[in-house]
Amino acid sequence: MALSVLVARTYLQLVADLFRAVGGAGSAPTTTVGQTGEAARLVGYIHDAELEIQNLWVDWKWLRKTLTFYTGTQNQTGIFTTQNGAVSAQPNDLAEWDYRTFQILPPGNTFFQDLAVAEWQQVRNQVFDTTDFSQPWRVIVMPDNTFRFDLIPDQSYQCQCEYRAIPYDLKADADVSNIPFRFGNRLIVEWARMKYGMFENAAEQVQAARWQIYGGLDDEGIFHTGLLTQLENDQLANAKNSRLQQGNSIVIGSGDGSDGQCGYGQYW
Repeated sequence: MALSVLVARTYLQLVADLFRAVGGAGSAPTTTVGQTGEAARLVGYIHDAELEIQNLWVDWKWLRKTLTFYTGTQNQTGIFTTQNGAVSAQPNDLAEWDYRTFQILPPGNTFFQDLAVAEWQQVRNQVFDTTDFSQPWRVIVMPDNTFRFDLIPDQSYQCQCEYRAIPYDLKADADVSNIPFRFGNRLIVEWARMKYGMFENAAEQVQAARWQIYGGLDDEGIFHTGLLTQLENDQLANAKNSRLQQGNSIVIGSGDGSDGQCGYGQYW
């Protein structure tokens, strides 16, 4: 018999998984909408757990997006989807810009150049040249996350940058999280299980969930890497060297380094 490929669990399926994990009485909820009592709490635990995991780090890879946009000719503030276009390129799912990634393509060039970035609060008292038009050397991010270019573009320039997207919010039964499902399927349920245990004052539920999330020593003294660490190893910009990863030649020492080993809690 052929093996089935792992797939993302829907919002409703995650709630059913939590119901089974905590040993719920009766039948699992058949919808996430309009529930009351314990069923409503289970739905809420899944919803909140998924959102909290997404908000743990601003650098989660699945929340990072690349934006290509064009300045307007003699337009100090507009960004557009096409050269000399009229449709705004301001992303609807923008949470925050990554100031380190802004670049501009000079006319006739094939290589982008870095574009300086400043926040309006840093430069609001400066005197700006509003009469000359040329290639912008910096972009000023306004309090509402729109742009003001300095200098004012003399033509429509192609630019690019990265930004962090707003986390996805589970609402309907068939919704699926954008957390990579090979980790998210289980991690979301265990995170929600921890919430259930704290509400019910069920220490055994909290302990079991925390062991799955954060890891620890098993009965044989072997360290178990938690689900959260596995997700961080895979989805943070760390070249697979996040905390507690095994097999990456990291040595933690407590000596003074005189024996050739790393000391004072440093990492090699």
